Amino acid sequence: MAASVALAGLDALWHAPIGIALIDTGLCYLRVNKALAEMNELPATEHLGRRIDEVLPADSEATRAIIRRVEHVLATGHPLENIEVEWQSAGATRVPHFSRTSYYPIQNGSTLLGVCVYVEDLRAQRRAEQQRDELVERERHARAEAEAAAQRLFILAEASHVFAEASADLRSVVNAVVRMVATIIDGVCALFLLSEDGQEVAPVAAYHSDPEARKALEALVEHAGHSVNEGVAGLVVRTGQSLLVPRVSCSELRGFLPESQRSYVERYPPRSMMVVPLRVYGRVIGTLQVSREETERPFSPPDLVFLEELADRAGLAIQNARLLEREKESRAEAENERARLHALVTQAPAAIAIMRGPDFVFEFTNPLYEKFSGRTGLVGKPLREALPELAQQPGYVDVLSAVLRTGEPFVGHEYPVALDRRGDGTLEEAFLNLVYQPLHDAQGRVDGLLTHAVDVTELVRARRRAEALEQQARRQAEFEQQLIGIVSHDLRNPVSAILMSAQMLLKQEGLGERAFKGASRILSSAERATRLIGDLLDFTQARLGGGIRIQRRATSLHELMRQVLEEIQAAWPERDIQSSQGGDGQGEWDPDRLAQVVTNLVTNALRYGAPGTPVRVSTRAEEDAVLIEVHNLGRPIPPELLPHLFEAMKRGSHDQERSGRSVGLGLYIVQQIVRAHRGTVSVRSTEAEGTTFTVQLPRRA
Repeated sequence: MAASVALAGLDALWHAPIGIALIDTGLCYLRVNKALAEMNELPATEHLGRRIDEVLPADSEATRAIIRRVEHVLATGHPLENIEVEWQSAGATRVPHFSRTSYYPIQNGSTLLGVCVYVEDLRAQRRAEQQRDELVERERHARAEAEAAAQRLFILAEASHVFAEASADLRSVVNAVVRMVATIIDGVCALFLLSEDGQEVAPVAAYHSDPEARKALEALVEHAGHSVNEGVAGLVVRTGQSLLVPRVSCSELRGFLPESQRSYVERYPPRSMMVVPLRVYGRVIGTLQVSREETERPFSPPDLVFLEELADRAGLAIQNARLLEREKESRAEAENERARLHALVTQAPAAIAIMRGPDFVFEFTNPLYEKFSGRTGLVGKPLREALPELAQQPGYVDVLSAVLRTGEPFVGHEYPVALDRRGDGTLEEAFLNLVYQPLHDAQGRVDGLLTHAVDVTELVRARRRAEALEQQARRQAEFEQQLIGIVSHDLRNPVSAILMSAQMLLKQEGLGERAFKGASRILSSAERATRLIGDLLDFTQARLGGGIRIQRRATSLHELMRQVLEEIQAAWPERDIQSSQGGDGQGEWDPDRLAQVVTNLVTNALRYGAPGTPVRVSTRAEEDAVLIEVHNLGRPIPPELLPHLFEAMKRGSHDQERSGRSVGLGLYIVQQIVRAHRGTVSVRSTEAEGTTFTVQLPRRA
């Protein structure tokens, strides 16, 4: 019968309006009553077998705190009672709750089976908190002695004064709190605050009546921050529960404190201690800690209640001071940002203006905008009055209206505008890189636009001048090249006739010495003219025809070099031409064009080399290419000429001196022939080493 009555009582309790949950050692729900399921906005069946953080929001600090408390009870076997918490339901809306929770171990003998959690909804109670406080205060006053009542009234009056001074900075508020509490309780007071990330608590203010101890305590404040997992302050912050230790064991306390606080406690050991949480709307922001160093006056539960009440008011004062400091910082930051923005806009290297409404009334213009438009006093005027020439420009107002209508920015590149900068009706053309950016009001509607324009008029004009000059130069160059091609082509026939006639004269028998010399000069001049015409035709083909055309066939470069050098040696019998070959000289090239390359390079070396010195010509094979090197001693090529040596019509000063007949096409044609063979030509020239031209020819295309 007793068992039946007990079960009936448990069943009645299970249906009570208090939320109840049974949780096993794996943190999974075993059973949930209807009241808690309704609080969670989740059917009781959807709790069963699931972990706490699988039911409640896993990203919530409140959920993590619940898990820590359950684990604490499972680890210690001791209950945690009457913990006020804010948490969110498991439903999709995550309804906020404010509850008082207790955690009790479920044991079978010495075996710990789980934890029973009681959740009392305090939302209604919170609404009646003021009435409850008044009733509690009356009850306390009714029980308290006259002296205690007077002291409490004094402290509350002092607390009210602290609240009134909440407009001061945070440091003055916390210092006032610790001085007031230490004076009234006649002991030591320290105030700890929780860091923004919730990982550390640190003393921010402390007071001791003894000056020497006060200095040590203040030094501790500067360097004694520690983790929330350490010390009595960390314990109270983690659990949210006040701590009363009427008789303190210094040896036990030292082992519990962080290293930074142990030296002070050893020097000034507390004999009685209270630590209460500082709360703001249910959230713990720190702790208020008081202690006495005399054993004759231990703290009692009424003292703890009184300190909790004072801590609540101190927490509000601290929070108000924090909010006020943040407001001041935000205001100062906003003012600084506004000043920076104004300076930036005013000094920006762009014309900036703000226009509002369909009439585009100027709200702001920076100095560069006024300078660009050629007038001042634009603010407050609509566009048609301030800049009528812009408003009358075809399509200009349509662009602005489109930005207001669509909310889409307009970007113009080299956008043309005409401005009456002198105010005499004369319009000046200008070009702008501009952006019209829509501006929105508080409701998100487009009510204006920001103009950002950069004057690129001079850049546009300079580019146009450059394009005109470039086009003129291109036409002139094309005309010159066509003229050279026409002239050189038309000269071939008469020069060929002169050449053939001179050759025939020289073959006649009985020709006198004077006639023979004249015919020889005619033949020599005709040959030079033929070479010049050939160079001009090659130049024209390279420039207008996209490069010199070649006809590849199997060629022995070594054999070709011997033939060409024999011909050159016959023309220069007084000079020493040395040659050498190495490796495989076979490849696919145009032998006539390569003979032209070698002839030009060797002839240049003979012409510009020091008299009496040899000209060395070598060919040597590489794996996929063959190198031709032509070397001579003598005055080096000027360094400033080297980068332009292979350009057409480029000659050095000594070149002009030694051969007035040259038009500066020889090396240009050499380079074009080598490029046609997919090869390269380079030159190295110094006083000590002489001058060396190097041609690299791939064996095949």
